Amino acid sequence: MTTYRLENKKITTMKKIVYLPLDERPCNNTFCQFLAQNNNEINLVCPPLSILGLKKKPADYQKIAAFLTEQCADADYLILAVDMLLFGGLVPSRLHHMDVEEVSSRIEVIKTIKRNNPKLEIFAFSLVMRCPTYSSSDEEPDYYKQYGERIFKYGVNEHKYLDGLIDKQEYLSQKALLNVPQSVIEDYTNRRSVNIEVLTEVLKLVGDVINEFVILQDDSNPYGYTALDQRIVKKCLRDNNIDIDIYPGSDEGGLTLLARVLTRIKGYSPKICPVYPRPECRNVVPLFEDRAVYKSITAQIESAGCTVSEENDADIYLFCNLPVGQMLDFCGLYIGKTNGVDSVANKQYVDRDLPKFVSKLAELHAKGKAVAVADIAYANGGDAEIARMVSESVGLLNIAGYAGWNTSSNTLGTVICQAVFYNFFKNTPTHRRFTAERVYEDIAYCSHVRGSVTANELPKLGYNYFDVGEQRGKVSDVVARQLDKFVGDYFPEIYTEYKISDCYMPWRRMFEVGLAVEEKK
Repeated sequence: MTTYRLENKKITTMKKIVYLPLDERPCNNTFCQFLAQNNNEINLVCPPLSILGLKKKPADYQKIAAFLTEQCADADYLILAVDMLLFGGLVPSRLHHMDVEEVSSRIEVIKTIKRNNPKLEIFAFSLVMRCPTYSSSDEEPDYYKQYGERIFKYGVNEHKYLDGLIDKQEYLSQKALLNVPQSVIEDYTNRRSVNIEVLTEVLKLVGDVINEFVILQDDSNPYGYTALDQRIVKKCLRDNNIDIDIYPGSDEGGLTLLARVLTRIKGYSPKICPVYPRPECRNVVPLFEDRAVYKSITAQIESAGCTVSEENDADIYLFCNLPVGQMLDFCGLYIGKTNGVDSVANKQYVDRDLPKFVSKLAELHAKGKAVAVADIAYANGGDAEIARMVSESVGLLNIAGYAGWNTSSNTLGTVICQAVFYNFFKNTPTHRRFTAERVYEDIAYCSHVRGSVTANELPKLGYNYFDVGEQRGKVSDVVARQLDKFVGDYFPEIYTEYKISDCYMPWRRMFEVGLAVEEKK
């Protein structure tokens, strides 16, 4: 990964960036478009939403290939979600029935567009297929609803036996106890084998065809099928002398590479200093991830084309809101992982000493420093407590970035990208509106309205967490009203300036919401 220490280059012509997202959800498809709009230095070109598929329905490969061939002919950069090109999206990558030969044939598109436009710089990312610990077929094969947890444990058993951590008797005993049908295991492992073999083929293009590559890991665990696949990828990297890290992440991949392209265009790597509530917070292992958070923060900063800096030499101060201990999950109540989050009275949250943390942020802001908040105290939602403190002290609309959604890495990639844009273009109307949208979505929806509507409104409407009927219907109307009330009650700074212009449920479930906000007249 290349970093840049030049002075900011004066851009004389608009740079064309073609972007193929991981899937059609707003976090993948529209966040990048949002940050890049109203900008006279870059032109981000994306495929039409109509060809990107829908959840388990894969994108139209022929139309994707045609889009890339046409638009990359005169482009300067391509940000490429490899899983979209090869499988038709993130979820389709877990469901397809293609063999290695069929998937490999699609790699030729990458070679062709580079051959047709040698000056094109390709920034690509791909995921190592996850193996969820729980039983749900929402984003997995149908049989995962019955066997999901057992499939995960089956993989852990295989891994530990392979590494000599358990003897044969214990291995066979656990295998029999799990009792997963062989047909299920074969379908699941065959697909994983195809995916990992093709990924290693793509990695061999790094250097000659692909300029930069990022490998992300969605839902990480130290043992199991995913960890075994990581081992294969790492061997491929060593054998081909490719210097690429594998770190937790998924839906923020496009944003990370957009930031990286921008630093390439500008010829400068912003220096980012992570700031923690307390020193021990840096060692927290976030939910769904497999390493101390400081390692992921470093990886996210560097993958975005930036450098990790000391406090006295930073362009951006990244305030990482974390507990002093185990992270809790705002969404856990609805997916069966935890008992949900009761309040911030949990000791690991009290011990953060937020007043002191926010006071330091305010002091740096008063000195004219760029400060951003990576709100990663909880999984699946922003922390209203710190957000209100920042809003009341310096103003959320005055800082360099804010995010607090889904996983720690999703949040980090989002806020780092926003902060990189802020570094180069300052506090533009686009920047402020993106922050306002994060408040409506990350805090109001993810942490509060989602749970309230699920528990109190869906039963009355005849729906459930995984089925809300229409994208735009009764449920989205209820959600919009509750969002409006919550932001009005708790974030007047945002509410007085911005209102919801669109609210919908992209995958017709409660997990995510599609939002757009606009300035009030």
